[in-house]
Amino acid sequence: MRVLVTRAFADADSLADALDALGHVPVVVPMLEVTFELDALATRAREPADWVVVSSPVGADAVAIAGPSAWRTARWAAVGPATANRLRQRGLPVSVIPERYTALDLVASMGDVAGTTVVMPRGDLAPDEPVERLRAMGATVHDVVCYRNATPRGADGSLLAALPVDVTTLFSGSVAERVAQAVPAPERHKLGRIVVVGPSTADVARRVGLTVDAVADPHTVAGVLAALNALGSTGG
Repeated sequence: MRVLVTRAFADADSLADALDALGHVPVVVPMLEVTFELDALATRAREPADWVVVSSPVGADAVAIAGPSAWRTARWAAVGPATANRLRQRGLPVSVIPERYTALDLVASMGDVAGTTVVMPRGDLAPDEPVERLRAMGATVHDVVCYRNATPRGADGSLLAALPVDVTTLFSGSVAERVAQAVPAPERHKLGRIVVVGPSTADVARRVGLTVDAVADPHTVAGVLAALNALGSTGG
């Protein structure tokens, strides 16, 4: 199958290699470009915290750059295994990973946080609900935007030129929005079947008019690969 890879440049190659190893044809059109903004995080890293909540591998990278020795006595919570692995590769401990890899499930898995100080490094497009939930639970939350997500220059044209494909993979709600904006409704059948990484991405994709054919379980790259292979074996 021709499989559209829409991940950021830094993550696209590894997914493309995995698809190639499974006999698929990766079509790489990154719809996401990450720009770090680390000053606020570096300033916050000078202050103590009880928890550090990291909701993406990019957030883990940001912490490693801005505060590599910060919060060594804090508890670390990671949204899923990819984020946890990125933290551990950088020598940072992880004590909490939720059973379902969503930001709200991550917050719920932390238990009683009343009276604690929580640092949440995140991207500019990350949802506000986890921060609001933590504050409602009695935590003092330092919500630090440390990277921004943009559409690479020329990405819309590159996407249209790459179609049709058999499967489109989506790893974030922001990318789902960009794909929907780039591909007119009459042309969306050229996206083929759509496989998303998790329920949050699925919700956004449906809201912007995309048809979701499969949601990965678990909500990881491996889950996405398994889901698209299942679609291929059943004919969709």
